[in-house]
Amino acid sequence: MIKVSAPVNQNLVLEIESFLFESAPSPWSIVLNRKTKVLLLEGIFKSKQDSQEKIQHLNESLSKNLNQIKIEKLDECWKEAYKNHFKTWSYKGINFIPEWERLNNANHLGDSCVYIDPGMAFGTGNHETTRLCIELLTDLYYQQAIPKNSFLDVGCGSGILSIFAQILGFRTITGIDNDECAIANAKSNASINFKSPKINFSKKNISSIDSNLYNCVVANIQSDVLMTYCTKFTRALQKRGNLILSGILDYEVEVVHKTFQKQLRTDHLEAEMYTRKKSDWCALLIKLL
Repeated sequence: MIKVSAPVNQNLVLEIESFLFESAPSPWSIVLNRKTKVLLLEGIFKSKQDSQEKIQHLNESLSKNLNQIKIEKLDECWKEAYKNHFKTWSYKGINFIPEWERLNNANHLGDSCVYIDPGMAFGTGNHETTRLCIELLTDLYYQQAIPKNSFLDVGCGSGILSIFAQILGFRTITGIDNDECAIANAKSNASINFKSPKINFSKKNISSIDSNLYNCVVANIQSDVLMTYCTKFTRALQKRGNLILSGILDYEVEVVHKTFQKQLRTDHLEAEMYTRKKSDWCALLIKLL
C-alpha cells in the first residue's frame, strides 16, 4: 500500500473540497493538524502507479498543482498496527479490553467489561478524548438511579460509548456517524459484547438530530463542529439531561464554553457547566437543571 501526502495551501481548500465531493467516494481526505494548523491532503493507494495516476488527475482538476508531495510505502501490516497501541485499561471497576485480548483477560469475566476491536474507526478508550467521555458517563450514571431512557452517541466511531451506555442501563441507544465503515465496525463491536444489542447504529448527519429526545447526548468530535451544531446539541436534551462534549483541545475550551453558554441563554435553558481535562484535551459537561 502507498500513502501520499501534501501540504494544502489555504487558497486551494475550496477547490479540493469541491473535487472530493464531486469524485466521492474518494481515496483522498483533508487532514488538519489542530496544533500546528497545517492542512494535509492524504490518500492511500494500492500501488505507486495508482497513486501517481490519482495525483495527476487531481492536479489536472486544480488551478494550481500541489507541491511537496510525499509518497511512502506502508508496512504490509499497517491496518493491524493500531493493535500495538490499544491496551486494556479500567475505570472504577469497568474494564475496556481489546477483543483479541479477551482470553488473556479471563480474570475480568465476572466484572463489567467492554470488548472493542476498533479497526480503522476511532474509539479504543485509550485516547484522552474518549476516556474523558467514559469517565464522565461513569461518574454520572454507573450504579445511579437516575433516568436512563435514551442516549445519543454523535460520531460513534467504534461504538465504544454506545456499548458502554447499554452496560450503564440505557433503554434506547442511538449511535450516528457519517462514515459507513465506522457504522459497520460499531455494529460488529456491539455483537461481540451483547447477544441482543439495544443499539441503533446508522449513518446520519448531525443536522438530522431531533429535539427533546435524550437523557444524555455525547459528542466526541472536533470543537469547530461542536460549535457549528451547538443548537442541535442543546435542544436534543430532555429536561435535566446531560450533554458531554469532547474532542476539545485545551486552548479551544474557552471559546467552546462561551458558545454553548450563549446558546443556552438563547434557548432559555438553565444549566451547570463543568470542564474536565486530560493532557492537552478537555471535555465539557453541561447539566440541564
